[in-house]
Amino acid sequence: MMRIFTALLKKEFFIVFRDLHALLALFLLPSIFILIMSYALKDANSASNIKCVYYADDNNPEEIVKNFEKMMENLQNFSCRKTNDKSFKSDITLFIPSGFFESFQNDIDSDLRARIDYIPTLNNGAIQLFEALLKERIIMLFTAESKYMPIFVTNLQKPFIESHTSSRKIPNSVEQSVPSWIVFAMFFVLIPFSTVFIVEKRQGTYRRLKSMGLNTFLFFAAKTLVYNIINLFQGILLLFVGVYIVPFLGLEGLHIGDILPLLAVLYALSFAAIGFALFIAVICKSTAQAVITGGISNILLGAIGGIMVPKYIMPPLMQQISVISPMSWGFDAFIQLFLYKAGIDKIAQDLLFLLLFGIIMFIISLFIFTRNSDD
Repeated sequence: MMRIFTALLKKEFFIVFRDLHALLALFLLPSIFILIMSYALKDANSASNIKCVYYADDNNPEEIVKNFEKMMENLQNFSCRKTNDKSFKSDITLFIPSGFFESFQNDIDSDLRARIDYIPTLNNGAIQLFEALLKERIIMLFTAESKYMPIFVTNLQKPFIESHTSSRKIPNSVEQSVPSWIVFAMFFVLIPFSTVFIVEKRQGTYRRLKSMGLNTFLFFAAKTLVYNIINLFQGILLLFVGVYIVPFLGLEGLHIGDILPLLAVLYALSFAAIGFALFIAVICKSTAQAVITGGISNILLGAIGGIMVPKYIMPPLMQQISVISPMSWGFDAFIQLFLYKAGIDKIAQDLLFLLLFGIIMFIISLFIFTRNSDD
């Protein structure tokens, strides 16, 4: 039995390496995508056209609030407007408490502060620019009336802005692109896998092997093992690109921590991708059908799972829906490793989901193929 399994492995490797063009595309295209997307996304969070809203409590001088409103209308790089709804949120949300403006006009010791809430996608440059412009507008608001100048200058020395930003980290362009295209590339193996599988089925290769006493499980296992090895090499190559090649574009290279959790993610992700490829190969009757069905399925899973569009810029509903995509589980595990330097315990759930998905796809595919072969 071991001799048969070894022969199957040799056959699969021979078929894979016979088509060098397809193999080159499998390895080269994702590497090019990583370079292009990393560079394209490098300015995604730049400080331009950022939306902000501000809420001023009713217990503030109406005239000052109106003047402040006019000043905020022409804020450079920011699109600001007033809101009467405290719960309304934007990229930047400014809350002006009761008595805030009056605190600059009297000699009463006050610790009133304007609160600014930032979404986690904003970079430090945008935050610093907004706070500088806000302070400038407040200074302009009061310097027009000289009678308040001595008190205002004294009160201006006190901290009057309080900033809050979500503790959730946001991946930079490299941290977003490298995991995304590793995930997508591993699922992209579906195309050559299903093509070879269907061609072999059509040519009667499986029937000849079965007549020699081949077990269907071994037939599937050999294919799964070979393409898992290919996927792992592909994942390692793309990580190499992220660590060593991307810096030549002037970007920060990917920082890799503990290698064991990373290998665990690569294997679990590959196993899930091969399981899905096996399922598509079994249910499709022609190579054209497999290419179309598999290609569209991969694009949909990628779009839903935060591969095509970063999760952090998706609407909340889309972020919730993304959890149904196995690509999302792999991507989330990578993010935990790269951004938070997590260990196996932190990514255990994602690993479990990927492995279970691969096992379920393998079992369903085995059942369908066995039933159809017996008909």
